[in-house]
Amino acid sequence: MSGRNEKQGKNEAKGGFGTKSEPGWQFNSGDAGAATKPVRIRTVRWIYGLLAAGYLACVVVQVFFAGLGILVDPGDLQLHRVFANVFEFVPIVMFVLSFLGDIRGGPRWWPLALFALTALQHITIQNVTGSLRALHAVDALLLFGLSVHLARRSWPWLLGTNRAGKASASGSEDMKV
Repeated sequence: MSGRNEKQGKNEAKGGFGTKSEPGWQFNSGDAGAATKPVRIRTVRWIYGLLAAGYLACVVVQVFFAGLGILVDPGDLQLHRVFANVFEFVPIVMFVLSFLGDIRGGPRWWPLALFALTALQHITIQNVTGSLRALHAVDALLLFGLSVHLARRSWPWLLGTNRAGKASASGSEDMKV
């Protein structure tokens, strides 16, 4: 029996579902002591998941705009330049939300890597010359891969399911992060 389950059993033996001392947990009296996340944490995690999915969508749109500018009309590169500024600070918001949503591990720290890669996009296109400027495209692949990873990790929060894909009344309390 894990330490948390032993504490839960002791609290139930004392006759209280709401007596758990760990912050961020409350008991659902309708489910014989099953732990659920508070609404605030579920909501923040949902917003985090929405931002992760939105960031991924923005990366795809950004590649599309680059393709328009390179393959169709060079004037369309202005869309690529301007659109980057629309979503470049989303990873910072995700990082802050990770504290409010009690998100730990990679999903807390990977948004900082996304932000660093976004900054590298600006650096490679504005300050790098010669062949190294092609790192802009490689960095875009890294941005895409990392944003896919974050969107997949936060997908259960967005859908309100656990890792097994089963619906959960509390919004993915089984996802360990």
